[in-house]
Amino acid sequence: MLKTLPKKAYQTLRNGIRWSRQPQYRWLWCLFAAGIYGFILNAPLPGIEGDAKPALGVFAVAAFLWGTNTLPLAVTGIIVLFLIPVSGALSSEQTYAYFGNRAVFFVLGAFILASPIMRSGLSTRLALAVVSRFGRSQQALMAAILLLAASMSFVLSTHAVVAMLFPVILEVVQAAGAQPGGRFGLAAFLSLAWGASIGGMGTLLGGARTPLAIGLLQSTTGQSISFVQWTMWSIPVVFVLLLVAYGLILQIGQGTAVSLKEAHRYLEARSRHLGPISRRESVTALITLLTILLWVFRGEVWGLDTIAFSGVLLCFISQVADWREVEEDVNWGIFIMYGSAIALSAMLRETGTASALAEGLVTWIHAPTLSFIAIVMLTILLTEGMSNAASVAVLMPIALALAAQYGVDPRAMTLGVTVPSGLAFMLPSSAPAIAIVIGSGYVRPFEAFRRGFWLKLSGFLLFLVMAKFYWPLVGLGGI
Repeated sequence: MLKTLPKKAYQTLRNGIRWSRQPQYRWLWCLFAAGIYGFILNAPLPGIEGDAKPALGVFAVAAFLWGTNTLPLAVTGIIVLFLIPVSGALSSEQTYAYFGNRAVFFVLGAFILASPIMRSGLSTRLALAVVSRFGRSQQALMAAILLLAASMSFVLSTHAVVAMLFPVILEVVQAAGAQPGGRFGLAAFLSLAWGASIGGMGTLLGGARTPLAIGLLQSTTGQSISFVQWTMWSIPVVFVLLLVAYGLILQIGQGTAVSLKEAHRYLEARSRHLGPISRRESVTALITLLTILLWVFRGEVWGLDTIAFSGVLLCFISQVADWREVEEDVNWGIFIMYGSAIALSAMLRETGTASALAEGLVTWIHAPTLSFIAIVMLTILLTEGMSNAASVAVLMPIALALAAQYGVDPRAMTLGVTVPSGLAFMLPSSAPAIAIVIGSGYVRPFEAFRRGFWLKLSGFLLFLVMAKFYWPLVGLGGI
């Protein structure tokens, strides 16, 4: 199914991030990163002494390379893993030991589980059934696309959902007679991207940035957030933001008139082509449902990573997963990035660099509420210029240091970084979902930026309201 994507969108999905620098000039940006490192080592920096200085240099190089997309995430991760022991901030044994963090293996298990869901045709059947059943009018069709993408992102990564639904939405739009540049196609593809991005904030499975953040929380404070807790604490903003997104999409689609009869004929033909539900689809659905139930009810006891691997083993034992397909579907390089991010966080903590950075921020932050709002704003700004996983890796150490400085619940700070990092609706550099729908030809970059701005602003305000008034009611320290 991935091969049906436009070449540009397919490459975005496979690489996990778009390079924003031309290859022939990449060495200049790497040289600039080396200059940043050298400057930090030699410049007098108040409060940054001893091992904290090379640690800050490594952190600055990582933030610059991840932020500018000069290199793929995994390559920057390798640079980080090289610089940490070479700089003397941590030993090699300490640095590489952080690859054993449980968050890395949870992400691995979740990515492998997604392969049979896609390959069996289960996700395609679900998409066709929902769009066929509820797409009787333009308004209902937009709602169906938005809610389907959001609900699928509860159990699959956002970019995988967009990749699976992209061919279906593209053919529906084309069958309806919509032209590139028109409002109908724009509304349909923004429904896809927005729905997947919003839904991905609701559970631990919508994006690997969430397990990464929890892994950093565990390694720093010893605390954790369960599957149920995460959903309970984040789901209000998901529901309300979906309503806001639907209102914006209806506004975009106003005044358009397309015929959905041809689109329905196409969907019916595709459904007939799939035939009856296969054994592979049925078994995959049962294993997925069982794994999710175990995450919900036994996640804190057995561990999310252990349950993920049990689901993976069941998939291979029952022969619904094929290792050759898994090798093609999983972006293996992303695990280098996550391991390096966890090692980077540990380096900042153990050398005292994170505390020094937090103390530097207190000169203009004088209250817990301001520190929380500052972290949320930084996340929202950074996530449009770098991937949300990179934003989490860069900001989590600082956020946790601020939490310790002001007595803020570190779990609240973790959500304050991770949930807003999902509000990436404006630029293709921020999320593969936006890059893929722009690659359709129906969404112009300026339109994605303009329309996404209002959704992003709404999400920011809704998140602060939720943190202030809802979190204290459900056992989480508010702002």
